[in-house]
Amino acid sequence: MAGVAFNNMPGDIRVPLFYAEVNAGQPPYSGTSRLILLGRKLAGVSTLVALKPQNLGSVDPNALAGRGSMLADMVAFARYHNPVGEIWAMDVGDPVGAVAAAGSIAITGTATASGSLVRYIAGERYSVGVAVGDTATVVGAALSAAIARGYAKFNRRMGAPVTAAAVTGTVTLTARHAGSEGNGIRIEAGLDGDELDPAGLTVTLNPMTSGAGDVDIAAALAALGSTQFDWIASPYALASQLNAARDFLSDSGTGRWSPTVGLDGHYITARDGNLSTQTTFGATRNDRHATVLGTLNYPHPLWSVVAGLSGIVAFSKNLGRSLTEALEIAKPLQTLVIAGIRPPKAETDRWALADRDSLYRNGISALTVNNDGTMAIDRVLTTYQTNAYGSPDITFLDIESIAIAAYVKRYIRTRVTSTYPRHVLRDDNPRALQGVVTPPQVRAMMVHAYTELSEVAGIVEKPTLFAKYLIVERSADPNRLNVYLPIDQANQLRVFAANITLFQELTEANASLQ
Repeated sequence: MAGVAFNNMPGDIRVPLFYAEVNAGQPPYSGTSRLILLGRKLAGVSTLVALKPQNLGSVDPNALAGRGSMLADMVAFARYHNPVGEIWAMDVGDPVGAVAAAGSIAITGTATASGSLVRYIAGERYSVGVAVGDTATVVGAALSAAIARGYAKFNRRMGAPVTAAAVTGTVTLTARHAGSEGNGIRIEAGLDGDELDPAGLTVTLNPMTSGAGDVDIAAALAALGSTQFDWIASPYALASQLNAARDFLSDSGTGRWSPTVGLDGHYITARDGNLSTQTTFGATRNDRHATVLGTLNYPHPLWSVVAGLSGIVAFSKNLGRSLTEALEIAKPLQTLVIAGIRPPKAETDRWALADRDSLYRNGISALTVNNDGTMAIDRVLTTYQTNAYGSPDITFLDIESIAIAAYVKRYIRTRVTSTYPRHVLRDDNPRALQGVVTPPQVRAMMVHAYTELSEVAGIVEKPTLFAKYLIVERSADPNRLNVYLPIDQANQLRVFAANITLFQELTEANASLQ
């Protein structure tokens, strides 16, 4: 008969009577999904240490990274959209020899009527009251003070990403962070559509320019060490920066997705540019571990948009949820609104249907504008487009495929390591000895696990075909099992095509499709 296996119980004790050891049984699948925001802090006022990840919890973003900093903004957007998930942040450091971008709001004249002067910086509204007789100098000073006060966002008082200084009606704006990021801070008018400048005043907007210096994203990614981060969000999307992310997350060598590392992760970023610029760039990328959101003249800076998108992705695709909630990772992200993000002012800067279809055929993701002016996710892709032979391949087209792959891998790993933590491997086990495992037993366990992923989790399908083509065999190394797992991932309902045929009178004779 089979013997009972113990971990700690002595086998030859003679003193009576009752002894028991307590061991953990097979645990249910669980895990932790982490989002990390890579951005910039303000030197001298932030508690963050450069290139050191920090768990945020419910921290005040202004206290964490400095009021008006990129990271404070990113934390606010991400936390709003992912209120309870595990979010981390890391200061990526300042570019060597960087130059801050600068722009201005030049006001001239004297008000001949009362009213309000409204301008937008980085998508946020700044308004000052104007009285009859107010000079450009008075109005400029008031606007500069309003910018310094900041703006309300998500029930917090946030700071502008620029400093403001007024001299004789000209408000000079300087990016808080030196580097090329500052060039993307927009200065605009009329975003709400109902603003009228007080009569007598003339306002000229000079865009932010001359920011120089790019972040070394490779150094920042390397600083993540061996901590697992499923979603890595940053506004850095130069070809060199995306190449660094590609190498960091690679399936081979020491990449995070390689079999011997197994930390996984996905890089989410954004680029600004017109349709031609976006599609031309997208055609040069082919990386399943990166998502590039295509924007065109969004009022908010890229870091705000990326943080909002990533907060939704991390919340909706939380790989750490229990098995009964796993279906969420297979649901498409379409229609989910990124709160707080304004659409482009010009209708021509908003992606039309044909534009979005072109973007998706070149690995670029996109948002769409709802009738109420909110910005919603349309489709989130990876940049993967062709296989190793250059043939078109949709296997990893959508970000949901990456989430499903990570979930399935971790679920199977948990089942294997918890079921067979310290076992003897044999071809057979005729007396059902505890602590012995055979290939047929592993095969049965794999079929059972896949059936759970299909019938309970809902993220894979066709368990019968899986069982038919599953391979579990011993290797030439007698201590090793080789297993082939043919996973059929669940798909997303993205297109509903209907043929609506109208009849003056429907009859048996004409009811069939013509």
